[in-house]
Amino acid sequence: MLSAISVLDRDCAAIHVRGANEVAFRPLGLDVPDELAAACQSIKDALTSEQEHCQQSQDKVFIKPTFSLATAVGQVMTSLTAKTDLSTMHRIASLSVDEEARLQRLGEDLLRDSAKVASEQRGLAHSLQRFSQQLETLLQNFNDVEISATNSLRADAATKRGAAKMATQMAMSGSTIAGVGEASWKVLWEAARQFADQHSHPGYHFPDGPPDQACVLCQQELSGEAKSRMNAFEAFVKDKTEVDADNADAALKRALKAVKDSTVCLAAFPMHHQLKSIDPALAKVVRRSLAVARSRRSALLSINGRDVPTVPGFPGGAVEGIQSLIAKALAYASELDGAADQVGRKKLEDELAELRDRKALSDLIPKAELEIRRLAMLDRIETCLGETATRAVTTLGNAIADDVITPKVRDRFQLEIQKLASTRVRVDIVRSGGRFGSPQYAVQLFANQKAKVAAVLSEGEQTCVAIAAFMTELATAPHSSALVFDDPVSSLDHRWRQKVAERLVEEASVRQVIVFTHDLVFLNDLETAAVSANTPHGVVSLSQGVDGAGIVEEGLPWVGAKIPERIDTLEKEARAAAKLFNAMDDQGYAAAAAQFYSKLRSSWERALEDVAFCGVLNRHRDYINAKNLRNVVALTEDDVTAWAAGFKICCDQTDAHDPSRGRNASPPPPEDLLKHVGELSAWVAVLKGRQKDLTSPKSRNPADSAAA
Repeated sequence: MLSAISVLDRDCAAIHVRGANEVAFRPLGLDVPDELAAACQSIKDALTSEQEHCQQSQDKVFIKPTFSLATAVGQVMTSLTAKTDLSTMHRIASLSVDEEARLQRLGEDLLRDSAKVASEQRGLAHSLQRFSQQLETLLQNFNDVEISATNSLRADAATKRGAAKMATQMAMSGSTIAGVGEASWKVLWEAARQFADQHSHPGYHFPDGPPDQACVLCQQELSGEAKSRMNAFEAFVKDKTEVDADNADAALKRALKAVKDSTVCLAAFPMHHQLKSIDPALAKVVRRSLAVARSRRSALLSINGRDVPTVPGFPGGAVEGIQSLIAKALAYASELDGAADQVGRKKLEDELAELRDRKALSDLIPKAELEIRRLAMLDRIETCLGETATRAVTTLGNAIADDVITPKVRDRFQLEIQKLASTRVRVDIVRSGGRFGSPQYAVQLFANQKAKVAAVLSEGEQTCVAIAAFMTELATAPHSSALVFDDPVSSLDHRWRQKVAERLVEEASVRQVIVFTHDLVFLNDLETAAVSANTPHGVVSLSQGVDGAGIVEEGLPWVGAKIPERIDTLEKEARAAAKLFNAMDDQGYAAAAAQFYSKLRSSWERALEDVAFCGVLNRHRDYINAKNLRNVVALTEDDVTAWAAGFKICCDQTDAHDPSRGRNASPPPPEDLLKHVGELSAWVAVLKGRQKDLTSPKSRNPADSAAA
């Protein structure tokens, strides 16, 4: 496996001539700037990669915000920096119960007609007002004041009844009938009074009557004692103590009747169900207040000559809470009235946006914290990137290059120019700057350093300069990489080709050199130089076919192949044509035979050049090789006749001329193809045998030996 490969093609050559190029050579210990610059660049690449990753990892909520840009939350979220403090966002992230209700209500009502919603709010306030008044009246009937008043009435009635009882005992002490003076007796007495006043003796003051009156109760004549007793009874009934007792009992009864008439039932307050949806906590307080009122009512109705027992107190805040809701509903209705114009509606919409964004903070704050960390990381990366600049390293590298490298580079470049162009091209290589710690070099004209080399030198001269600069750079490298040249003489004339060929062969003695070329003349120059320098070399050809491009074959393509290779190829094609013949593929066989004889004819011509004339004349050379001129005399008349016969057979089978339609001659059979290529092979072998005999010591002329 190759550790390194250096390539020179047209684009690379243009860099050497038209631009600046780095030189690979660094003396031991002086490659520190390069390594330091490489380390800086490596760190910069890693930081840049991390920077790109950070830039692409931004949460989508900051790219396409789900929050309003005008709210307090939106302004913070859109202006996040690495130092942003989110404590304010934490403080406003939680909504109170009222704010939650406000958010929901605004979200729903702003989608409706504001005037209609305002009317509904006023209707709600009116209903709540009635509910509040009813509840307040009910609760007042059972408050502590009423409980205390009822206890007072009970105590007053008991006290006065006791006093009346004592008066009865004193007034009725002589009565022989039990129960006189009691309530039932009073009923009987009052009935007797009414009878006397209305029927028996009207006009008299009961119990008085006519002198011969009878008792309205027993219908017997009254004695004086009986009359005295009747007057005593009337005096008892009209006594103030008894009257007060009766009045106290009546007041207590009236109070208890009012309590009984005050029904405590949740069904009597239908507004309570709507209150549950408006303010569940307040609805709960109302329910507890009604439960306490019910308990107090039962306690009041159960008293029987004793004080009301201890009862639970009201939770408080029910009526006040309803009044607060009324005020809020009316205030909200006023706000909705203001929403009829754009300014008022904008105010409510802004409030809604603020509440929505605050509610969303529970999701936004974690994302904002990640964004702050991301921005802090980008700040740190940016700071670190500033520390990876290689300008100072490049300055150091240039200083080293001027003292150590540049003289060696210039000397080597002049040596390469001498090998390739002698004194015809007067150019120099100088340091033109530096980048990433490495000095850069450019080619300049001796005569005019400011002139552009590419605008003055011919294309062939530019190619020589590019190769010289390329070889100079390779000479400074710490390795012997393989070299790849792609058509290095595509624009060179014959004056430069041989120089380039000799230089490449020279370089092939110390490293592997690969040359791609379409130029057979240059290929011949390379082979000649390699043979002359005794440098091992090989030739392969690249082609494309039905199977694709990049088909590699040993040796030259047909046009450059030697006679032995051609004979081998022709024998293979003759056997392939025989298969077509045997397969009854007449059209395919005819085409293969025509191509075969075309190649055979060109091979007879090449044999004349390479074998008969022993390479003395070569169409790819610009000189005559007289070294093998002696061997030309090996050619006999019979050889000429055989050559002409073989060449004529080929001419008869090729399509160089339009054949007669009337003849419509068939191609020779497959065995003739092998026979005719065999004749070429035999002709070459016989002629080479005679040439070999001519060059052997035994066949030399004694005069020639003596002269030698």
